[in-house]
Amino acid sequence: MRVPTLLILGSIVVAGAGCMSDTKSGKTLTFDCSGTGKGWGDCTEKADAQCGANKYAVVSREGAAEGKNDDRNTQMKRTLVVSCN
Repeated sequence: MRVPTLLILGSIVVAGAGCMSDTKSGKTLTFDCSGTGKGWGDCTEKADAQCGANKYAVVSREGAAEGKNDDRNTQMKRTLVVSCN
């Protein structure tokens, strides 16, 4: 019973690490660049830092406007998923 518990906990840690994982070829990474004053450039900078400059393929790019914040500005939710080459 102890082994399955350790496997589940290990899976959760690996899944939560996201950007913290290594950048071996074919590794898929997810970057969040949501919020005021941020844009797609913030995500691509993170991808460049993890995979190497332009050494990745974009798997998906999702962005959507969400509700307004306290300043009455619309919040943008942006997520970039890449696969390192």
